[in-house]
Amino acid sequence: MKNNILVTSPIDRSFFGIQIQDVRNMRPLGFGTMRVGTTWRQIEREKGKFTFGEIDQYVAFAQQQNLDVIMQLGQPPNWATGGISSSPYGNLFNSIPPYNIQDWRNYVTALGQRYKGKIRYYEVWNEPNLSGFYSGSLAKLVELTMEANKVLKAIDPQIQIISPTYTTENGVAGMGDFLRAGGKNWIDIVGIHLYGYPKPPEDMLTLANQYRQIVTQAGAGHLPVWNTESSWNSYYYKGVLYGSDENDYSIQMPDDLAISYIHRMFLCNWIAGMERAVFYGMDQPWSRIRLLDLKNLPNVAVTGQAYQRIVDWLTGASMHQYSFSSKGLHTISLLYADGRSGYVLWTDDDRTATIQLSPELALSQMQTADGKQVPATETVTITSMPLYLKKYDDHLTLPEIVPNSETQTELLYNGDFSMRMSDNSFPLGWSTGNLSVSKYAGADAPPNQTTITLTPAAQYDQMVQRLRKPLAKGSLYKMSITYKLPSSPITGKWTMGLDVSAMGTPLIANAFMPLPAQDAFQTREITFYYGYEDPDPSPDLRISIVNMAPTGQKQPLYITRISLTKISESGNIDPHTYNLIYSPVKPMSGSFSVHDQIHFTDANLIATEGMGWVCVSSGTYGTLSGVSGTLTSGSHILVVSRANSLRVGDYVKVGNDTNVYLVSYQQNGTRYELGSVARSSQQNQSVSYVPPVFIPLAKTAQAALPAPATQTAGRSPYVYQNTQSYPVDIMVAKGNVSLLEWSRNGTTWYNTGLTRGMVTLSAGDRIRITYSSAPQITVVPR
Repeated sequence: MKNNILVTSPIDRSFFGIQIQDVRNMRPLGFGTMRVGTTWRQIEREKGKFTFGEIDQYVAFAQQQNLDVIMQLGQPPNWATGGISSSPYGNLFNSIPPYNIQDWRNYVTALGQRYKGKIRYYEVWNEPNLSGFYSGSLAKLVELTMEANKVLKAIDPQIQIISPTYTTENGVAGMGDFLRAGGKNWIDIVGIHLYGYPKPPEDMLTLANQYRQIVTQAGAGHLPVWNTESSWNSYYYKGVLYGSDENDYSIQMPDDLAISYIHRMFLCNWIAGMERAVFYGMDQPWSRIRLLDLKNLPNVAVTGQAYQRIVDWLTGASMHQYSFSSKGLHTISLLYADGRSGYVLWTDDDRTATIQLSPELALSQMQTADGKQVPATETVTITSMPLYLKKYDDHLTLPEIVPNSETQTELLYNGDFSMRMSDNSFPLGWSTGNLSVSKYAGADAPPNQTTITLTPAAQYDQMVQRLRKPLAKGSLYKMSITYKLPSSPITGKWTMGLDVSAMGTPLIANAFMPLPAQDAFQTREITFYYGYEDPDPSPDLRISIVNMAPTGQKQPLYITRISLTKISESGNIDPHTYNLIYSPVKPMSGSFSVHDQIHFTDANLIATEGMGWVCVSSGTYGTLSGVSGTLTSGSHILVVSRANSLRVGDYVKVGNDTNVYLVSYQQNGTRYELGSVARSSQQNQSVSYVPPVFIPLAKTAQAALPAPATQTAGRSPYVYQNTQSYPVDIMVAKGNVSLLEWSRNGTTWYNTGLTRGMVTLSAGDRIRITYSSAPQITVVPR
């Protein structure tokens, strides 16, 4: 094991999941988790009369194959909802929650008793952010979750409750609402559905990060996150969109794309820190990816064979790191189950990359996701079909992948490497100095994770991980830790940060956080920007966790998870922005944080103000009148005199305290949580907004270039080609745009995923704008 590499715990077969529509089509493809979609409507058609035959068959198959079972609850029969049902998805579903909670208890009890010891995981409700699946209140959803928890754990304490599974980007806010409304108190696992079709699998990384962020903000960051459903109903193939009619089941994804996507789906879920990922489904015609030959059931299709192949390759493997280049090359370095090291490499759709392998790495076992063996060679062409590389000789250190000049990589530290401490050797790769390290065995340890105890002998004892690669300037990073630090009998003092020497010199001030006392396992995180003006990357960059308490006041720290994640947006969004705002006017209201950018869309404004502004000091525009507040030094609570006078996201000052405080949460009408603790006490002192400070973004790069100009949109879909020899930024604002597409050759078009914003066109590139009312288009030479 290489001590200078961050390593995840080995991936288990249970990580790979499947949903099967018809029990007669069940076929073992190596997966270790099976999700059952049989609904309450099918099980209890008449009150008190249960039909378990279908589930019995699923459970029998699961026991035969040693599978974990996820049982979905929900979708009541008509008798439980007053004789009515409501769902556009067919007669298996009913979005109305049960009127009588006792009916729900009886149904859940019947399942729990019959399948005690056979079904361990129960998912409370499917996709409640879609009205076709759930049309009840948030309070009712929390009640259903609470009752399921109480009933099932009374039957078997080993049962685990999966939250209602919110889906797509539209479900992120709903998940946060559910957790904050009390749902987090009644679940063991956060369940989500990472659907982003027709976008490729890598979009799951962004979506998973959005869910993780809202889960952490809601105080449930210590819980594992499972993706219990993913697939593609529409997709792009060689620039053409297929599957726009979701109910036309004749459309099937071509085998080469399907095999690539099924592998990349599980790889991206692994990178994103999902502890399980379920493909929907083995025999589901709604999915354009078919694991079985639906015309000759239950024969296994070539994509099903590819599913089996990824399970065989990755079961027992540990990820070292994940990187992604601006040219579309994705790289995972890993340790396989047999102890040999290697890589998985692939590119974005329709892109290729040529890499140069060192002589010792060229002599490796290489196979693509579709099962083709690649001969030993030092020059390898990487495509969107993942390539698995495994070294024959593992006595040497794993060499670096050497990309050509077109594919310089940026380390993402495993993308959210979800580091779990190993039972056999913990903590992996860390230097612990004088710290005593042991396995934590407390009953409150997060389930299915190894937790360690750090016991200091003296002040400044530390645990250090040297990072293999420097951070990338101009990028956003998130650093987080899940820990427990009890406040009694005395409060311990610990910190976590990035430093660049044995003396603990910080890399930058923002890449540091104190670890306050907390009596339960919770996740703390910070987001920081590593700017171009910051010190150059250091070869001795380390993550350090340091005991700051003097002798006699030291306390043990209990750690479950540590992560360092690069969270920069890709594509046309500047990587160092927290928020990117397109505006035809100068901002005069609202709250802005450091590194927020405003890109102007009015040609005249661009001519006078440049491309836009960047925020260099956080603040809120406006005036507060007649509001006073009370702060207590060391507390993060602000109590104000007038109810609802502040908003979450406001930046304020109180009295003569010179510090700027972010309003992060509203507890009630007059009581607010601040983003940092108060530095001084203020009693009934004036509360005022702190205005933001902006500086101009760089104006036109070369004086010889023409000034920005507006462009009149022609008939929809309107195509604009950059006929200049230099790149231009196309800013699209206002109007009603339904689709923004980009093309390099005018034949193959790619959906940008935007309906407004900025798209950069190199010389000869085109943008195609489909609209119902014409947008405002501004062309800005670069």
